[in-house]
Amino acid sequence: MKKHSNVLYSILFEIAILAVFIVFLKIESLILNLIFLVVVAVGTYLLLKKTTIMAKLRAGSQTKGAVLFPLVVLTLIVPFFFLENIYIVHVLTLALIFAIAVLGLNFQIGSAGMVNFAQGTLMGIGAYTSALLCTHFGVSFWVGLLAAIAVSAFFGLILGLPTLKTKEYHLSLVTIAFAYVGYLLILNMSWTGGPDGIAGIPKPKIFGFSLVNSLKIGGIVISGTILYYYLVIVFLGIGIILARRIHYSWLGITWNAIRDDDIAAQCYGIRPTPYKLLSFVLGSIFAGVAGVLYAHFVGFISTESMAFSIDLLLVSMVILGGMDNIYGVMIGAFLLILIPEKFRSFEDFRLLFYGIVLVLMLIFRPQGLFPKRVRIYDIERGKHGN
Repeated sequence: MKKHSNVLYSILFEIAILAVFIVFLKIESLILNLIFLVVVAVGTYLLLKKTTIMAKLRAGSQTKGAVLFPLVVLTLIVPFFFLENIYIVHVLTLALIFAIAVLGLNFQIGSAGMVNFAQGTLMGIGAYTSALLCTHFGVSFWVGLLAAIAVSAFFGLILGLPTLKTKEYHLSLVTIAFAYVGYLLILNMSWTGGPDGIAGIPKPKIFGFSLVNSLKIGGIVISGTILYYYLVIVFLGIGIILARRIHYSWLGITWNAIRDDDIAAQCYGIRPTPYKLLSFVLGSIFAGVAGVLYAHFVGFISTESMAFSIDLLLVSMVILGGMDNIYGVMIGAFLLILIPEKFRSFEDFRLLFYGIVLVLMLIFRPQGLFPKRVRIYDIERGKHGN
């Protein structure tokens, strides 16, 4: 009985989060948005102080099937609250795409302890690969996606090689240099479109149905934007499954050992070099997929989409959400996409906002909003907990 009560608490908590989320997105007044954010922040702080409620929520979350199914359903119905303002669905889709990218970046920053400022550049490489193939050679979205994965992984390997003998801020400087070199090369090459970029990138087709079209089911018209939202949800779901499997595998533990003390890891027989390279390659694959989804969603790609501000944004998402916490980094992605979008009046100060968030989090809460959890393994049953 107590177990069912805890599960019910978790489901009600999910519904409450969804309601708060929808109300925030529907508010248009700048002042009301500020007041709402302050109220939610205070309410969250007071809730975290209630140890009994938090204990029930944690206990309820252990029954993953009972909690995960309502969460998936709530995620799927969100677009239908914004049928009259489809732009909100557009922004939500962008947040989901960036969530895929930060899942890959978390392999390096969170799991292996290597700060990579080139994830946005790798997104751009994946986007340009698919865009060039689809617009110049007429290949399908799916072929372009596979090519982008291969090209992004290759450049991830190229990026990882110079970092093998560097640590801390030296490693970060190498990734920053890579980001600027990639940006300038694409900007100055004529076959990439140069500063004009690439326009007319087609939407993907699924069994011959293009996501540029709307779908009518009964009396409800589902626009192409909502259909693309669901496509990204599928990719994000696959990304979450892969990220969780990697996190709880021997590979995730090896990355953590290298992050905590690479010399001690070597004493235990771990060779850091191949595992560091693997973190860059796998993270680059996630970036490439996110870049392809972004390019085909927006229909246009240019070097502005891979500027250093995007790299800084992605790093800020990981640090804000919580390094080495899969769900935390995704929440960081949503916060840093949605909140600035709600305050477009301060568009010119967006980069300043990201920098302030990064500095404040590093000073006052370096573990992020949702810190990584201690690994708990049930050796007898071969199961893990989080």
